[in-house]
Amino acid sequence: MKRDVEIVLVEQGDGGTLYSLRFDGEKETQLVKFLQSKLLREEKGFNEIVQRLSSMTDSLGFREQFFEMNEGSRTDSVAALKRGRIRLYCLRWSTSLLNVGTGGLKTAQKDMTLRHIVPELQELDKLIMMRMRSGDIEIDHNNGSMRGNLTFKSGDIS
Repeated sequence: MKRDVEIVLVEQGDGGTLYSLRFDGEKETQLVKFLQSKLLREEKGFNEIVQRLSSMTDSLGFREQFFEMNEGSRTDSVAALKRGRIRLYCLRWSTSLLNVGTGGLKTAQKDMTLRHIVPELQELDKLIMMRMRSGDIEIDHNNGSMRGNLTFKSGDIS
């Protein structure tokens, strides 16, 4: 990782457990920053994404059909919620566990603000898998809750 990041619990519901990322030195999670973005709030499809996240957490679960899968590669958990030009990138681990990264607006040009997101999430996905294998992170597959060392330092993978 290029910067320290912590996985933070956002909400746990009957559908699953929602987490988000908080980078070192920042008060807000990436999900909160996404939700508070004036630019995104004015975009068509924003309310639909917010409502979908809420419904998934409350009752529906994080079903594969709700996401664009394989946003990274076929071997990682990177997925995206897409509505119009809005993209919200996530690590979808199961129907009961979702880690929200960050997002923004997709433009016709190569968008520099979105370009770094997928590689960062791919790297974090690898780190989580390594910690799961070593027992430093445990996931309850019934409700999607994560326990253990959920803080990652910039030097964890070189």
